[in-house]
Amino acid sequence: MPTKSEKIAIARIFADLIKADRIVDTGEMEYWRNICLKYDIDRETRMAAKEISFADAVKTICGAADLGLGEDLLGDCRAMTVSDGFCAHPEALLMIALNTMFSSKSSFTGDIYSLPRASFDIDIATAIYVENEYDPEVNNAIRKSYRSIFKELQLAGLHFVYIPKIIEHYSSTDSVLFRDILTFLAPSLSDAGIDKAYNALMGMTSGTYCKDLLCNKCGFIELRNTAPSILIKIGNSFVGETRYANYLKIEVDEDILTIIQKFVDEFTDMQSSDVFVVNTSEERDNQFHFHGFYKQLLDIFLVRRNIRSSIVIDPYREEIFFPDIDEKAMGMHRREKALYALMLCLGSSGINFNRPRTASELKDFQRRMKKLQRRYAAIYELFGGEKDTAPDLTQPEIRRPIMACLRRSIARLDALYNPADYTVTKDPDGAFAVHVEPDIIYVAPLKGDTPIPLQNSPLYRLFSSL
Repeated sequence: MPTKSEKIAIARIFADLIKADRIVDTGEMEYWRNICLKYDIDRETRMAAKEISFADAVKTICGAADLGLGEDLLGDCRAMTVSDGFCAHPEALLMIALNTMFSSKSSFTGDIYSLPRASFDIDIATAIYVENEYDPEVNNAIRKSYRSIFKELQLAGLHFVYIPKIIEHYSSTDSVLFRDILTFLAPSLSDAGIDKAYNALMGMTSGTYCKDLLCNKCGFIELRNTAPSILIKIGNSFVGETRYANYLKIEVDEDILTIIQKFVDEFTDMQSSDVFVVNTSEERDNQFHFHGFYKQLLDIFLVRRNIRSSIVIDPYREEIFFPDIDEKAMGMHRREKALYALMLCLGSSGINFNRPRTASELKDFQRRMKKLQRRYAAIYELFGGEKDTAPDLTQPEIRRPIMACLRRSIARLDALYNPADYTVTKDPDGAFAVHVEPDIIYVAPLKGDTPIPLQNSPLYRLFSSL
């Protein structure tokens, strides 16, 4: 018999499968009752299943001690999808994902992800090529067989998205016209902002789309080190009261056309009809889509909401800048900016201001506080202050108002995706830290325009030397 967590996972998987086609019939309900009896799924289990994601449920089954549980469950899922006499396209999307993860005979290596739809959401059945770094062999294979890949997926009711093809289309348009379109879509954006958005779009690749947009701006961090893959939107569901989007990622190589053909064959075999809804919509000369993936792509550049922005520390201009949302931290004085820069240098380990209770630990605590104050005073001086007059962070009555002002300033940046990650938070063990990825923190140089990664900057060298 499955464990409690495995029962919850099974209930979640079947709930998503039943709801996939947005129709619940008597055949499915009869089969569901049999599933509940087979796996001992009670009301409490069904309630708990609503609080986990589809991806977490699949991972639980993949990690089950009973190696046959996944295969057995897959057979039950297949039977469920045809219990009403018809396996619909949305059900087949979930089934190809489950087959990829549970079947020992699967032709593909893949993963399943569930994300809040507020962070990243595209149309169901969209298939996007993603990669962490440019792979010349795979990209050459896609360009060579682009039409075949596109048509194979199109005939299966999936829409293939290859970033370089989209950018080629955008680049072939008169730049004045395209800027006019961007201005129309984002009338509040400044001319400099439009130019920045235009240049960023024109220079985008599959790799920068994956790292800069999906990982950094949308928080899809699971793709940070992804191999060349096809990312497919397979459905939507609720986790608690939050809308989630579910994705299947299958790895590809230079033989991508053969992989796609196998995928399409397996996918179409799962469906009970020879009639598929095919999306024939394509962008043409001087014509641009503004729906689904295309809207998401432009919104990321133009609509400053739910953005995973990088951070630029500019001590020479006494600024903390969030370039991806085109905003500065307002309401901060030098003391808050220096503290924020210090916390970013400290990283996720942060600093604990709790005074130890034992005398043996007090000496080490006092040493750490003196070191922290030296570092803060040096950064405060870098921001234009006097080192000797830097506020004393070791004193709670001085430190707390500075912390409060810093938090209020970051909280105003509501365009950020999860602003709480960008502010100073207190961990359960009492340590204060800013939990953002180190690779999105930069320092503006004294000369030049290109920001320097924090850990390669003079600011960090100064911090490390004290």
